[in-house]
Amino acid sequence: MIKFLSSPRITVLCLFLLFILTFWGTIAQVQQGLYVAQERYFNSFFFLADGFIPFPGAQLVLWVFFVNLICSIILTFKKYTQWANSGLLIIHLGLIIYFVAAFLIFHVAQESNVHLAEGEGTNLSRSYQDWELAYWTDKTNKRQVTAFDTKYFKSGYQIPFENRDFTLTVDKFYSNCDALSDSSLIEKPVVKEREQNIEGGIFDLKINSKSYPLVLYGVQSQPTPLRILGKDYYFILRHKRFPLPFTIRLDHFKAEFHPGTEVAKSFESTVTISTGALERQARIFMNNPLRYKDYTVYQASYDVDSTGRQYSTFAVVKNFARILPYIACFVVFFGLALHFLIQAFLSKARP
Repeated sequence: MIKFLSSPRITVLCLFLLFILTFWGTIAQVQQGLYVAQERYFNSFFFLADGFIPFPGAQLVLWVFFVNLICSIILTFKKYTQWANSGLLIIHLGLIIYFVAAFLIFHVAQESNVHLAEGEGTNLSRSYQDWELAYWTDKTNKRQVTAFDTKYFKSGYQIPFENRDFTLTVDKFYSNCDALSDSSLIEKPVVKEREQNIEGGIFDLKINSKSYPLVLYGVQSQPTPLRILGKDYYFILRHKRFPLPFTIRLDHFKAEFHPGTEVAKSFESTVTISTGALERQARIFMNNPLRYKDYTVYQASYDVDSTGRQYSTFAVVKNFARILPYIACFVVFFGLALHFLIQAFLSKARP
């Protein structure tokens, strides 16, 4: 079994499929957007090409590739430990680091997005897929927001507010729903592309032993105001927010289109990054992201509203394992160089 799984034919097949998926997924980003293409081609085990042909996703191909690599090392480990083949062992160790980096990035990296019009700035990003229930009061202009992750919400769950003015208990909560009215929600099937799901819930708000229904729906752009014991509270169900260690402001957005079409040829954003008293300007476009410590900001897409105002959407990735692929690249390069040097030395030493 190990001998079969270590076959070079499997290696070549995996490399070919990864080439096809990378090309396919890159082209699809133009029409479908970054996150939909990522979910379909790279994060899946299988997807349906043209709607009906099963095709392996990048996650399945990479797992097969990883097993193929491990079996190859097991089968030839004794051979690789000989000094003449030590370079090959280092190359395989570098490839393992690549896979470890890919695993960590997939499971640990935090992905979010920023949506800005020209002149707007923010130090918060929002999740495409995850939701939170947030509330605040109007005591100060610089409001303090309390938020709770909705992944724990289910019928009967009491949200652990520290505020003693009220209690809030989940009556019904839907991972995907539609609003029939301001006080009624209807459940919908959960869509595989998680960013298309709209969460909503009906909550039991209890004040001084009296209960009031509170309906929150993810599409609502404005918070629901409530007067509780003489104080103004604001509740909203929204995409989860993440604080950024910098403020990003969109200074200028430019898009170029193919002649006679509305298909974008290229688009880029000029932004200002502020960290305390320091500011710097940067251009973000395809294959030219902005990097700041563990954060990488990519140009993801753009939007135009009914008034013609342009918006730029940035993908923000927080990834502490970002340095691992560079280490793996260095290890593979060192192994290749060592292997070629040893082979050249042996060829000269032969009579």
